[in-house]
Amino acid sequence: MKMKRLVSFLLVLSLLLSAFIIPTSAKSPSAAGYLTDYDTETPIIIVHGMSQNDTYLLNEDGSRMTDDSGDYITGWPLELDIGALIKEALVPLITSALTRTDAGLSEAMRKGAYEALFALHKDNEGNYLTPVEVPCYEYPMSEMTDELKEFYYNFIPLQGLGEIVGEENIYYFGYDSFGDVIGEAKKLHHYIHDVVLPQTGADQVRICPISLGGTIAVTYLEMYPEDYELIKRMVFVIPAIDGSDIIGDLLTNNVSILEDNEMLYGDFLPSLLGDGALGYFLNICLRILPSDVLKSALSSLVDGVVETAILPTTIMWALCPTDYYEEARAKWLDNEEYSAIAEKVDYYMNARANFGENLYEMMNTGTKVFDICCYGGGMFPLCKDYNKTNGDGIVHANSASMWATFANVGETLGDDYVAAGTYCNNPAHDHISPDNTVDPTTGLLPCTTWYIKNQDHEKLPHNDVALQMAFEIMTNEKIVDVYSFPEIYPQYNEGRLTNTVNEYLEIWENADKDAYAPEQIEYVEYAVSEIERMLDETIVDNARWKAAEEELRLALVSVGLVEDTTPTTLDNTLTSFTKILNEFSNFFFDYVIRA
Repeated sequence: MKMKRLVSFLLVLSLLLSAFIIPTSAKSPSAAGYLTDYDTETPIIIVHGMSQNDTYLLNEDGSRMTDDSGDYITGWPLELDIGALIKEALVPLITSALTRTDAGLSEAMRKGAYEALFALHKDNEGNYLTPVEVPCYEYPMSEMTDELKEFYYNFIPLQGLGEIVGEENIYYFGYDSFGDVIGEAKKLHHYIHDVVLPQTGADQVRICPISLGGTIAVTYLEMYPEDYELIKRMVFVIPAIDGSDIIGDLLTNNVSILEDNEMLYGDFLPSLLGDGALGYFLNICLRILPSDVLKSALSSLVDGVVETAILPTTIMWALCPTDYYEEARAKWLDNEEYSAIAEKVDYYMNARANFGENLYEMMNTGTKVFDICCYGGGMFPLCKDYNKTNGDGIVHANSASMWATFANVGETLGDDYVAAGTYCNNPAHDHISPDNTVDPTTGLLPCTTWYIKNQDHEKLPHNDVALQMAFEIMTNEKIVDVYSFPEIYPQYNEGRLTNTVNEYLEIWENADKDAYAPEQIEYVEYAVSEIERMLDETIVDNARWKAAEEELRLALVSVGLVEDTTPTTLDNTLTSFTKILNEFSNFFFDYVIRA
């Protein structure tokens, strides 16, 4: 299973891991909020992130395509024809390994990427060669079937929000994660005017753009200023306002594994597969090919992915950060063949340049705008500056915070740093983060942006505090800025994950207590009580949380309800051995063979 995951990743590189907020079976926090005075009348539109809506390939008659097993063939989740890649690359790979030269391997990798990504094939104007169906249900979640609701709740656990405002007031705007960013903004405009407002009889809507959904919001605000007064609240959640460095590095061919031997032969595969023996063993296998041949093949693979999945897809171009765009455009769009794509992407980049002005104009009509940003970690190791750029693994923090200032990973802003005060110079507002790594005053919304430290982007649905806070901000009229209830939701907080703990609690709740001795029950109940007490807290101490989670795991292991997954002595020995062998092979090839 791990090998299949590795091959799939090497095929699409970071596209799968930049699937902003990966589908999860997260548990929604309780709607028993900490505040009152909820707006239960104004409908809420969720503009989801990448991967949070399926797309289906269609036959000529308009029916959904199926594979040999009868399962639907989807454009997302992305269908990969791994066999096509192997078919193209296997012989050139063997020949290149034997001859120590690039015997057609690079070209095979480029072609194999195209064949494997068959579900995304488009013409040079961005039109699918095979039609796709993109579900966008023109009714609230209350009218969805239980099966359909569960499907979307697995993406974003909105059950708690539904308990506050009613599912009849929640609309899930479905769009194509590989679609046209301008076309999707037009659909959102239609969705508001022709679906949500007429169905609810409301005068305004609340909009929640999540991650990739932020790019839709950027375009929408540029195209429809007449809609500003219709938006009562807009709550951005880890939005990719300035894209993602992952896409920027892909478009400019500046990925870490092409630039850094230590990453290519050292940290990359272990970070992907987990710090076990397999990653280090595969590192050694990579040495079968000369370094220049391997990098040439990987570079061609990157180009193949870009040409197939990004180049003809404007919503992917919308993830290109501003600082990368000039170079990326010159590399890919500066020709007549892709003029239609270039025109749309240029429009989007202009919309991004106008975003601050548009946002403030909307706020002048009375719209309340908020943002939730994650920071404190680096970027996915495919990025060139993965261990330097502050981010949440998928979106760099500067983008998600609407251009706040961050120290590099592992550094601070400096003892003499003074807040820039670009968008807030109120001396009573001490915005600088407690760890002296964030200056929100250069961001567009310094007084209405919350920061969650050390929270992975794709795992946000497992953070109960972040979800509860987002629900409160969307629905509670008393929350107007970060100073509204700092004792409950401070501007700076830590991330935590509750999915595993929720599983543990469910296991113990369903256990036959009569099967255990009193002292065993006492041990587990103590661990459970500690967790339940912390679940009532909204200010997170992640170290204490992880310790309590581990204590609960050990308690359940002690009564045989949870399997002990602690690595064995053999596992640790094998990992250490392969790691040392990997380091020796790197030394041998880099210094002995090269010399």
